[in-house]
Amino acid sequence: MLPLHGLVDACLVAGEHAAEVIAPAYDALEPAERRAHIATHPDTFLRVLPTGGDGPPRFPAYRRALDELRRRGRFHPLPRPAAVILELTEGDATLTAVVADVDVEAYLDGRIRPHEHVRPERVAELADELSKVRIASSPVCVLHRRHPDLDRVVAEVRRVGPDLDASLGPTGHVRAWAVTEPALRRRLLAAAAEVEDATVADGHHRAAAVARRVGPDAVHRAHQPGVAGPRPAEQHRLVLTALVAGDELEIAAFHRRVDGLGAVTVKEVRRVLAEVDLTAEDLPGPAPPVVAGTVHLAVEGRWLAVTLGPPASCSARAQLDAARAEQQVLAPLRTLGTAPEPPEVVPVPAPAGLALLERPGSVGVALVPPTLAQVLEVTGAGDVLPHKSTYLRPKLRSGIITVPR
Repeated sequence: MLPLHGLVDACLVAGEHAAEVIAPAYDALEPAERRAHIATHPDTFLRVLPTGGDGPPRFPAYRRALDELRRRGRFHPLPRPAAVILELTEGDATLTAVVADVDVEAYLDGRIRPHEHVRPERVAELADELSKVRIASSPVCVLHRRHPDLDRVVAEVRRVGPDLDASLGPTGHVRAWAVTEPALRRRLLAAAAEVEDATVADGHHRAAAVARRVGPDAVHRAHQPGVAGPRPAEQHRLVLTALVAGDELEIAAFHRRVDGLGAVTVKEVRRVLAEVDLTAEDLPGPAPPVVAGTVHLAVEGRWLAVTLGPPASCSARAQLDAARAEQQVLAPLRTLGTAPEPPEVVPVPAPAGLALLERPGSVGVALVPPTLAQVLEVTGAGDVLPHKSTYLRPKLRSGIITVPR
């Protein structure tokens, strides 16, 4: 059972301002694109977020931007503790999430399983954000197996009109239902607490930041498995969480780009791959791979197809294309670096486009994404995926809900 709690003193973005306020999926944007969006969208919630890669965080400025958005009526406070049903559409994909607070102990004791490791410097930055900006608005996306009791309560909530109904551009839309009536909220949270195979799909660093802020006493004995209903919790222990049935998420790939290779050539790439018994065949042009066990390379303005060798072991993690490519493709490519600093492997989300893989001095590596079954098999075995193995769509956004921390 998950220790779920209603959102206390939460605010919901005002519908008439939602398109301007709600932040784009910032990890699909290059730093220059994020800066350009901020420059042309004065109300964007990106002004409140340390998005990484944009220089040192400026926490006082983030807090001032948040206070200004509130002062200008861009958010409306919810009158009572709430759970929120969130419906987000991106193109032809739609997800429905139950957004609530979850005690961090569930992330630490294995009831919510991780699927990748975190970078300590990013965790430290986000922990500072929580302490200094004192707000949570970017939910950790937790996928789970579909639960019929939860589906029934969600359907009941959605029989009435939403509290938020707004366009997010030509292919996006958001709707939200704030469940503030106490009995209905308790039923919703009780059903959500029973979901199975809960696995972090996106937001590992945000959950780890809460754990860092709480310290080593995060897991305690106050939770009693089998006892329904929330118990009192301190705000700083809570992780803003969106529970999503896994079959609603489209898993896209995180490609890779090996930067810092200088004047790398196709001949050199073929040579280092041949040393690990891999062959690179010419492709007519840019294209993502569609068959598991193959990767496509962008190098020197050309595209190549490579069939991966057998996995290093029989573990579920070793079977993943991302794990096989790390050993068989990325490691050999990094030996081509000539600068004093080792070449950097940059994750590139598939929705950002293949053009980001085609850069001078780099080799792009396009991958097939893992399936949901593979993700659950890896995490169920107590293992984690290689860093940035999945990009989930629709992507949860920041600036829809805010909760004080």
